[in-house]
Amino acid sequence: MASEHCDACGFDGARYDERSLLDALRAQGARWRALLAMSGSDLRLRPQPEVWSAIEYAAHTRDIIALHVYGVEQALTVEEPVFPPIGDDFVEAAAATYGDADSNEVAAELTSQAMRLAQVAHDAGGEVWARGLTIGGTRIDVRRLLEHALHDSLHHLGDVEHGLALLRE
Repeated sequence: MASEHCDACGFDGARYDERSLLDALRAQGARWRALLAMSGSDLRLRPQPEVWSAIEYAAHTRDIIALHVYGVEQALTVEEPVFPPIGDDFVEAAAATYGDADSNEVAAELTSQAMRLAQVAHDAGGEVWARGLTIGGTRIDVRRLLEHALHDSLHHLGDVEHGLALLRE
């Protein structure tokens, strides 16, 4: 399976070996905590109506990482599990609560989930990262789930940095 790549933010999962991928996942909590702290009074402000605030992106990232923990655990313990696609209504329902989230709780939960994701993958060992699951007809292996969790977090860190810069112009 090809590595995850994003032209918009420059993410390339192929740049990460097993150790650096897990280390980068473990570092996400501290990065988000620092960015949320520096957001100050802009924490809940949207730079544009259709662009999320810092806390909204952080809460979304927390949830995405938690979802990936579940996916990796399932891929490692169940033989090729199959799940229905994740509907837009599910995403929208979760997002409705993001703007009011407590930043300290979000940072703590994001940290916990990122550490758990890295630990589950580490404990399993890279030799089984080819195991996978199918979501809505698309098969994804553990390695790609890990890359996607990291990419999503890094991409949204960049979104928040850009949004804060817009707010402060």
